[in-house]
Amino acid sequence: MNRKTLILLVALIAIVGIYFLLNRNIANTLTGSDRDFDFKSTAKIDKVFISSRATKKYVTLTKQADSGWLVNDQFKVNPVQIDLLFSTLRKMRVKRPVSRHEKNTVVKDMTLNATKVEIYESGKVSKVFYVGQNTQDEMGTYFYMENGKEPYVCHIPGQNAYLNSRFFTDVVAWRSKNIFNTKEEQIKTIELQWTEPGKSFIINNEQKEPVLISENRTYQNNTEANLNKIRSYLKLWENLSFEGFPIDLDAHDIDSISRTQPLLIISLTDKNNKVTRLTIHKKGIKEDSNIKFDQEGNPLQFEIENFYAFINDNKKEVVQIQDFVFGKVMKYNTDFLLK
Repeated sequence: MNRKTLILLVALIAIVGIYFLLNRNIANTLTGSDRDFDFKSTAKIDKVFISSRATKKYVTLTKQADSGWLVNDQFKVNPVQIDLLFSTLRKMRVKRPVSRHEKNTVVKDMTLNATKVEIYESGKVSKVFYVGQNTQDEMGTYFYMENGKEPYVCHIPGQNAYLNSRFFTDVVAWRSKNIFNTKEEQIKTIELQWTEPGKSFIINNEQKEPVLISENRTYQNNTEANLNKIRSYLKLWENLSFEGFPIDLDAHDIDSISRTQPLLIISLTDKNNKVTRLTIHKKGIKEDSNIKFDQEGNPLQFEIENFYAFINDNKKEVVQIQDFVFGKVMKYNTDFLLK
């Protein structure tokens, strides 16, 4: 063996030795609870608390007896968002420890700006960790387990996902936009109270066949009222959601709207006697309104595509609903009568 070959062999052995030493050190670092961020199962999670050090905002997500979730004990949680959060908790993995040259910067940033996440299982704290910024290559996110020794870079294998965007404290973003979500067999009564006289009605679904009631009169099915139309109407209440929150209205504007005469009040009572009420108001024409004139070219006073609405007794918060979504249930009593 010549000198050149011997040098190459020694160098190769040294490289292999360093490789195994580094991997052994990483393996030793990646053991223990300080990097155990993920959950094999999220079935027992019943509460999640997320708070931001930078904004001082927080949200509390609490599981309800019916398996639904509430945010800050007030509003229903969007099931898509909670599913995404739980999917993240199950799928994320530690990619690597934070390197020495980036550790000081990461720790300093997390001390000032990290998002704190508390996970509860069966009523008890299960894990508490902090979520930092994304790495410079945007292929991972910094995580630190409370009382842990080191921060780590986490990711979801096979995905280029920003994990910190899934742990947020914006209450509005967590909220479900769903207003009515009741199956036909779960509906007890539906009442539409129109301000304009002679159009209001109640559909009573307590008996074998639903019946139409209007102006203190119960209509006979198949001789006066169209039973098929009534049944079809009851099937429309499973997924009715508002579009969003009008950002151009302040508290004074909202109060003024709430004091105007509503166009319509919808009340749905389910068979557990839970009442959901939607008070609908006309929305005045604005600069950004899509349709400003009627078919004859006359200027419109109110929008025909959108309405303002208040949910239940909350008069401090107005939502916008679309005719495209709610127009199918904004019926008159005459819509169910046999011609």
